[in-house]
Amino acid sequence: MMKLISAKDIPLLERIRLEDEFFSQPFMMSYSGLNKLLFSPVLFHQHYILKQRDDVVDKPMVEGKLLHCLLLNPEEFENEFVLMSSDMPSDGPRKVLDKLYDCMKNEGKTYTTYEDLSPETTEFVQTYILDILKEQNLYQSLKTDEQRIAKIMLIPKNLKYLDYKFQAERKTVVDQDMYDFAKATVDTIRSKGNLMEVMGFDQDSLTTNVKQHNELDLVCLEFDDYYFGIRGIIDNLVVDHDNKVIRVNDLKKSSKSIGQFEESIEYYNYWMQAALYRLLVNHIKETTFGVDYPVEFRFIVVDPYMQIAPIRISEETMEAWTLKLNDELDKANYHFKEREFSLPYKFLKGENVI
Repeated sequence: MMKLISAKDIPLLERIRLEDEFFSQPFMMSYSGLNKLLFSPVLFHQHYILKQRDDVVDKPMVEGKLLHCLLLNPEEFENEFVLMSSDMPSDGPRKVLDKLYDCMKNEGKTYTTYEDLSPETTEFVQTYILDILKEQNLYQSLKTDEQRIAKIMLIPKNLKYLDYKFQAERKTVVDQDMYDFAKATVDTIRSKGNLMEVMGFDQDSLTTNVKQHNELDLVCLEFDDYYFGIRGIIDNLVVDHDNKVIRVNDLKKSSKSIGQFEESIEYYNYWMQAALYRLLVNHIKETTFGVDYPVEFRFIVVDPYMQIAPIRISEETMEAWTLKLNDELDKANYHFKEREFSLPYKFLKGENVI
């Protein structure tokens, strides 16, 4: 049975091979990679270097991905998503089913229906489900393993979801409610003239000189004296030659009211993403776009009540975020230079007193 393992569980020679392979090629540091490294170097080492990946995709992340697709790349919907005809399982069971699907695919197990699984596959599925339920502390109040397994594998919408996962291969499964909300949100955004202008949509080529880029993958291989490069996939970037400015817009689907978004900036370190993106665009703007315009950054925030607004980050705030980012990049650089991922930076550098 496949499960996540720590560095100590990997044979020494294999661990050395994976580490040598990782450091033999350039690493492109993204916001998500930097966030993971600063939160837990052990998790970063496990995910990126030992390739023991455990990416859990929760409902807000799926909603955000769907919104991005329908607004910025609607032609890619059928390649990235499959639409369920029934409702989705709740977050807990769905995360279990997502992990079960990944594990069965990796183990080469064939899924038809639960009742038709071979005895070997049934045992494999049951054992894996029980491990994940214990790990997530889900349904542990039930008295027997049979009851716990039934909560996952004998619920029709759970089986329907798993069936869709296998039909869709690596596509993301969404239900009708999620699709309808995202579609209505896109329609609302497209009805707001100020958002359309900020994001460079529907510009009249005869009267404006604006170039829009969506899902733009930018890379800077050599970045100061760091042992890594910088990478960012920019949701929406607008080169506005009329106003001589570059607008970087990051679309956020918030699970809280738009009035609480400032809290989310700190909680999820969105400030670091904003500063990293602007730093990256400033480094490549002349070679990529042929201009030296100032860079503005906005979060385009959508909340659960379909309240939508662009939130511009002031130059003063961005400069403060950039200084903080430089400190965080220096910490990340230390981990790479020393190849030391056993503890966060502050614990590696000396005794901490609370």
